Amino acid sequence: MRHFKILLHSLVIIIALLLLNYCGKSSTEPETPSDEQVTISGKVIDFDDGEAVVNAAIKIIVDSVQYGTTTNSEGKFSITFNLKKNVDIKVIASKENYRGDTATVFAIPGRTVEVPVMKIKKDSVLITTTFPASIILVGQTNFQIGVRESGDNETTTLTFEVRDSSGRPLDISNSVTVRFMLGASPGGGEFLYPTTRKTNSAGQASVGLTSGTKAGIVQVIAEVTKDAKTIRSKPVNVAIHGGLPDFNHFSVAPDLLNIPGLVVYGFEDNITAYVGDKYSNPVKPNTVVYFNTTGGIIQGSAVSSGNNPVVNVKLITALPYPVHPALGPGFATVTASTADENNQTISKSTVVLFSGYPVNFSVSPTTFNIPNGGFQNFTYVVADENNNPISSGNSISVTVEGNVKARGDISVQMPDTQSRAWTVFNFSLEDSDPLINELSQVYVQIEVNGPNGKNKISIQGTSR
Repeated sequence: MRHFKILLHSLVIIIALLLLNYCGKSSTEPETPSDEQVTISGKVIDFDDGEAVVNAAIKIIVDSVQYGTTTNSEGKFSITFNLKKNVDIKVIASKENYRGDTATVFAIPGRTVEVPVMKIKKDSVLITTTFPASIILVGQTNFQIGVRESGDNETTTLTFEVRDSSGRPLDISNSVTVRFMLGASPGGGEFLYPTTRKTNSAGQASVGLTSGTKAGIVQVIAEVTKDAKTIRSKPVNVAIHGGLPDFNHFSVAPDLLNIPGLVVYGFEDNITAYVGDKYSNPVKPNTVVYFNTTGGIIQGSAVSSGNNPVVNVKLITALPYPVHPALGPGFATVTASTADENNQTISKSTVVLFSGYPVNFSVSPTTFNIPNGGFQNFTYVVADENNNPISSGNSISVTVEGNVKARGDISVQMPDTQSRAWTVFNFSLEDSDPLINELSQVYVQIEVNGPNGKNKISIQGTSR
């Protein structure tokens, strides 16, 4: 009986263990997958011309495992290997003297994966040399400088770089001596320092240009000689501008000496100032010249530019009508002013005549009797209300009817003048046919026409 109980107890334990083992195993636990093959294929072409690249190396990286192959004569590749799971695969194409290309594709066991076309680019092959092949300007502190004692920068530093045939700067182990020289120059004592210098680790050498006493363009040239071969830079142009205004080199003048300023409002006359420095060169750029006038209106100021010593403004006819203390009514004083190197104001003036209508208009004699075969002299006056000449652009004509011929100032084109000598004119009438001795009437008309207005006068007489 006791043995039976022991046997029964053992049987219960065995059954419990079996049940426990059966219940601990999940019915949904996956089975360990088996390997399946995957194929990776693609093509490699040249980036520049699109041609197939033969014998390019192909590297396939799957997790930590690598596979390799090469492209065929058509640039194509294909490789097959076992794969247990879905995974991203990295594909690398490379070849000597080419820059590689990389692609990433997603691979599934049992599938064929086509890689996008891979493009690899040829490296540029640089031919290097230590021989200097060119000299290039790479830096300049000032592109323009002023003449000596102008108050502007008088020095500029130019930096040149010596390069080999591949365009690379010479290193310090291949340093060369650069010589500097002037090309064209104004000849005012400008100079370079130093005249020679060795290139540094960047292949560069610098030189300073100092101005002289003359404005103009100066050229700087760098050259290197090695193994009896000389190379030069292109000439570098540097502008040397003039100094400050000088009284003895400062002047002002109008385009027109005589304008119809008492007749026309808004008539314009150019006023020009010529501004030089004490070396007789054009002043430096941006020199300001101020203007004022005793008649009409004038633009207030103008600024010099470049190497041009000429500064222009416009004088515009309007009120007030001018009166000159010495020359009298009609004469306007136009003054130009600027500052010299001593901070002193310097001024120069010019005179412009504002002329009026030709109202002072007369002829003498007013009657005449020309004898047979004889002649008669006449004087006529054409002037404005101030007895000043009328302006250029006006014309004066003398016309005659009768048995006479006219000589002298019978067709006058007025010049640009302020002289009152151009207010008095002369002509003569003479018998045109001495063989005929008959009394006839003669009619004379003098007419003026132009910017100052119109006027005319007529006289009559007889001739035989």
